[in-house]
Amino acid sequence: MIIEKGFISFLNLTVFMFAAFLTYVLTLFFIQISYRFDLLDYPVGRKIHKKPTPFLGGVGVFISFWFVIFLGLSLAYFFNEKMSPDQTVRAFFSWALYLTPKVIWIFVGSLLLLCVGLFDDKFRWSPVQKLAGQVVATVILMRLGLTINLLSSLGALGYLVTFIWILLIINAFNFIDSLDGHCAGIALISSVVFFCITQIINQPLVGLFLVTFSGAMVGFFPHNFKPARIFLGDNGSLFIGYIMAAFTLLCRFQAPETSYVAAFAPLLVFGVPIYDTLSVVLARFLRGMPPWEGDRNHFAHRLVKIGMGERVAVIFSYFIALTLGLVAILTTQVTFFGALLIGLIFFSIIGVIAFLEFYVAQRIRITEELAKRHRRRREDKREAEEERF
Repeated sequence: MIIEKGFISFLNLTVFMFAAFLTYVLTLFFIQISYRFDLLDYPVGRKIHKKPTPFLGGVGVFISFWFVIFLGLSLAYFFNEKMSPDQTVRAFFSWALYLTPKVIWIFVGSLLLLCVGLFDDKFRWSPVQKLAGQVVATVILMRLGLTINLLSSLGALGYLVTFIWILLIINAFNFIDSLDGHCAGIALISSVVFFCITQIINQPLVGLFLVTFSGAMVGFFPHNFKPARIFLGDNGSLFIGYIMAAFTLLCRFQAPETSYVAAFAPLLVFGVPIYDTLSVVLARFLRGMPPWEGDRNHFAHRLVKIGMGERVAVIFSYFIALTLGLVAILTTQVTFFGALLIGLIFFSIIGVIAFLEFYVAQRIRITEELAKRHRRRREDKREAEEERF
């Protein structure tokens, strides 16, 4: 066991550093490619960035992540067939080979969404076209037989809820890609939290996928944090959402080391993207807007409206995501009553955020209304004085 843990720790560290370095270099390359072939996001409409910015960030993350994964699988085949390593190491490689078919189909689905995002970034696809691509990618993922842990015994109902869950997470990460570094940072925090959970519930191979993804996000992050030199684009945010959803289904949270409560961990880990998505969709419905019509009313945007700078708003979101992630890790250690307490903590955090948002928004509206009345009185007074003369 000591040899196995030491081997896996060394492997995780090596993979993390290699993925981070590869992504950092590839992102520099795709920045140059974007400018050369005019693959740029121009500041038009509701977009407020000051100059045309490359949108191929997701391509660099995609290539580096899957290159490392398939390189690892290739090495697993090599060691499994040509070498005779330690028994625990051989078992690890054998398990990697067992998961290879699932990994290949996840790759196919993620490649499809990457292409959908690229076409949308370049040609502005309609919401129906984007949704169609998401549905096909979701079906590809579900054909593997993966379902949400708690619903695995419910048959068709379990698959239906899983289908909705995958689409929700894909679009949730697409929604939070609103400010520089927001989506990338939340994805990094989420993947690190999931990695910690896999170590607790003894799922080292899923942990290896997560540490690869975390490394890729670390390599991309310096280029994307404000002021961003490159955007994820829809190609990146859709890919990230898909991979995040796949991780939640690959990871079997109900293990002998945990209680059933751990199955709710993904809700906590994705608390910020889910809250952003649900609040934005609700606000659009209340204003009579289609839920797919873009605006600048996302969670990070609302934080800016109440007085935060863009960097501060993004960092504030990181702290919320990290807090919820730490609570998610606690789900692996508690029983029923601990779960009730965790649930109360979760809803208390979300409630405090929602209350502050509502209160500050109300104060801003009152202040703006008073300012309008004051301007109107001044204009009326000026008009009256002009009529007198």
